[in-house]
Amino acid sequence: MTENGAMIFLLRRAAHRSPWAVLLFDLFLLVVWAGSGSSSFWPVWVWLPTGLVLAAGWWGREKRSPLTQQLGYAGLIGLFLIGIWAAAGFGNFWPVYPIAVMGLGIGLRAVTRGAASEARVEELTVSRAGAVEAAESQLRRIERDLHDGAQARLVALGMNLGLAEQQLAKDPEKAQEHLAEARKAAAAALQELRDLARGIHPPILADRGLDAAIRALATHAGIPVSVDVELAKRPPATVETAAYFVAAEGLANALKHARASRIDIDVHERGDAVVVRVLDDGHGGASEVKGGLHGLRQRVEALDGTLRIASPDGGPTVVEAVLPCVR
Repeated sequence: MTENGAMIFLLRRAAHRSPWAVLLFDLFLLVVWAGSGSSSFWPVWVWLPTGLVLAAGWWGREKRSPLTQQLGYAGLIGLFLIGIWAAAGFGNFWPVYPIAVMGLGIGLRAVTRGAASEARVEELTVSRAGAVEAAESQLRRIERDLHDGAQARLVALGMNLGLAEQQLAKDPEKAQEHLAEARKAAAAALQELRDLARGIHPPILADRGLDAAIRALATHAGIPVSVDVELAKRPPATVETAAYFVAAEGLANALKHARASRIDIDVHERGDAVVVRVLDDGHGGASEVKGGLHGLRQRVEALDGTLRIASPDGGPTVVEAVLPCVR
């Protein structure tokens, strides 16, 4: 706590605990001065600091923005200094210097906070646009997969069932062949839908958590994959899903493009964030230009996270996401 902040804290505490005691003390001093017959009104030197205490307590009772609160306290201190100047017999107006310093400090803070707010708004606007683009891309992928996969399988299923119905009476053997084809088409369509659902949100992630979901990915990799997940408790669903897709995309990128022989996936906590790190020993050169890594960055930044991709030529490639986790 700064000296200014400490002083304000003590003033507010004193005024909050015993404001009437302060007023009674000031009144007592007035009676003592009146009874002493002194020509110099010396109680003013006590009234000024006690008045500052009471005013600070009154100002601090209401909840205000930090900048407004600071402006109020600075104004009270300025009036206090002017009161000292007047009580000392006026003369050179020296309070202008500390008041100017306080004004400069508050002005710099306001400008800094304004610039930080504008930067934050711009960052949120970009991340929101990225999230919308990623969602649209995901929807287009789902539509394409449904059209080219499950929909085509279901059309073939309907055709085979229709042919089987036509052949059932006059050629039972032919009808059996069409029914067999229909059964295969139904099984293939079901698998297509399962794969599609797994790409949206794998059931194992919801049922058993991030560790089991990533290990399930690793079992189908075809190369050695080390998985190390150390989390004290399950993160929020949005963070958990994003962490899963970071691991999935990093794994897919290593398998498809890097020709890696080993992949390490590490998930751990760092403060209030979940960190997902995918390392492969491939030839490097990974690019995120309009690819899976580009969509991954949009997904991570939509959660106010950060994504780091290091992939020099010759490798290794590191994909690391830091996902803020507010529990």
